[in-house]
Amino acid sequence: MNIQSHLFVLAYLPVVVLLWRLLNRGTGRGARVFLLCAGLLFCGWGSPWSLLVLCGEGAVSFLLGRGMARPGAPRRLLLAVGAALLLAVLAFFKYTGFLLSLTPLEGLFSPPAGLMPLGLSFVTFQQLFWLRDCYFGEAGRESALDFACCLTFFATATCGPITRVGELAPQLRRPRALDWGDLAAGLYCFALGLAKKVLVASVFAQRADFGYANAGALTGVDSALTILCYTLQIYFDFSGYCDMAAGMARMMGIDLPVNFNSPYRALSVRAFWGRWHITLSRFFRSCLYIPLGGSRRGMAVTCRNIMIVFLLSGLWHGAGWGFVLWGGLHGAAMVAQRLWGRRKFLPKPLCWLLTFAFVNVAWVFFRAESLGQAGALLGDLFTGGLALPSAEFAAALSQQQLAQLLPALEGMLGPVGELLLYWLPLLAIPAGLALLACPNPLAQAERMRPTAARAVLTVACLVVSLVFFSGVDTFIYANF
Repeated sequence: MNIQSHLFVLAYLPVVVLLWRLLNRGTGRGARVFLLCAGLLFCGWGSPWSLLVLCGEGAVSFLLGRGMARPGAPRRLLLAVGAALLLAVLAFFKYTGFLLSLTPLEGLFSPPAGLMPLGLSFVTFQQLFWLRDCYFGEAGRESALDFACCLTFFATATCGPITRVGELAPQLRRPRALDWGDLAAGLYCFALGLAKKVLVASVFAQRADFGYANAGALTGVDSALTILCYTLQIYFDFSGYCDMAAGMARMMGIDLPVNFNSPYRALSVRAFWGRWHITLSRFFRSCLYIPLGGSRRGMAVTCRNIMIVFLLSGLWHGAGWGFVLWGGLHGAAMVAQRLWGRRKFLPKPLCWLLTFAFVNVAWVFFRAESLGQAGALLGDLFTGGLALPSAEFAAALSQQQLAQLLPALEGMLGPVGELLLYWLPLLAIPAGLALLACPNPLAQAERMRPTAARAVLTVACLVVSLVFFSGVDTFIYANF
C-alpha cells in the first residue's frame, strides 16, 4: 500500500490509529492481533502472494532466535544458518538480475515480482538484527505475536527505520496512554513529512529527471543544477518519509529511533553518516563493522573494514555498479578522514562546503542509470560552458497547474510575464536550499505545544498534499 495515497491517508491510517487506541486496554493482546492484521493488509495490499515469503522467512528467523535463547544451544550455528537463509532470499529477489548480467545468461531468468515482500531490504536487516540480538542475549524472549507485529509494522515496513525487536516490542505491548499532545505532535510530523514529499521533493524530481535524461547535452550550469536538484530531491523525499513514520508511530504512543537529522549540515562525511539513515549505520556498525574487528586491530584493518562496510552499503541500496561506486566513494572519504585525523584544521564553512560538494558529486553515481550517464553528466559540468540556465530546464515543472498558469501570465503581462515564465521556476532551488535550515519537525515535536498556527500549518499541508497526490512517485528508498 502506498502511504502517499488517498486510501492510506483518509481511510487506513485513521482507522488503524483509532482502533489501536480503543483496543489497547488491559494486556493489549487484542490490539496487537489487530495491528498484525493491519500490517499484513498493508504489506500484502499490492501482492498478496508476497506474504508467503515474508511469513515463511519470519517464522524461520523467530524460531532460530528463540532457539538461541535456550541453554546449551549451538548459537553460532543457528546464527550462521539464519543469516545465510535471509541473505539468500534477499540475493535471490534483488541481485539475481545483476549477477546474471555478469554472465552469458543475462536476461534468462528474473524472480517473480509478485513474491517479493514489501521493503525486503529493510525487513531482512531487521531480522538479522533480531538474530544478532538473540545471539548476544539482548532479545529472544519476545512472543511470536510481538515479533510478527514488529516485522509487519506499517510505519516502518516501506522505508524503515530499521528497528530492533527488543526496542519496539515492549512499546507495542504497553504503548503510552492516549495523550492529545502525542496525537497533535504525531499529526504535525506526518503532515509536514507528507508535504516534503508531495510538494517539495516532487518539484526537484521533475528537474532532476529532465537533466539526467539529457546528460551529455547540457550546459555546465544546467548540469550543476541537475545535480543539486537530485541532492534536494532525495533529502526531502527521505526526510519526509522519516517524519511521516515517526508521526504515525507517535500518534499510536510509540517512539521510533531517530533516522534522519539534518545531514546536509554535516561538516564531514563521517558526520554526514551520523545524520543520514542513522539506523542503517547502526546496523552495519553492530552487525558487520564490529564483528570484523572494528578499529581494534590497527589502522590498516580499520580502513579495510570501513571500505567493506561502505561497499556493501552501496550494494544494499541497489544492484548496480553505480551504487557500488557510490559506496566506495563514501568509504574512501571515510578512510581519508580517518588517516587525516586531527592533524589539520580547516575553517568550519570550508569543511561544510567540501562535504556538501562531495555528497552532491557522489549522488550522481547513485542516481544515474549507468556509469556512462553519470560520466556524461559530470562531463557536462566541466565542459558545458557557463551560461544562464536553459529555458527548457527552467520549464521542467512537476506541478501541472503552475505550468499552465505561467504561459497565461506571459500573454497577459508581456515582457514581465516572459521573465516570470523563466525565473519563477528557478526560484524553487534557492527556496529548497533555504528549507534545509528549517528546524527538524521531529525535534520540534519533542517540545511542541499545540498552537493555532501549527494547527493551520498542519491542515494546510494535509489538504494541499492531498490535492497534489496524482502523479507523485513512490519514495526513493522504497525501491531499495
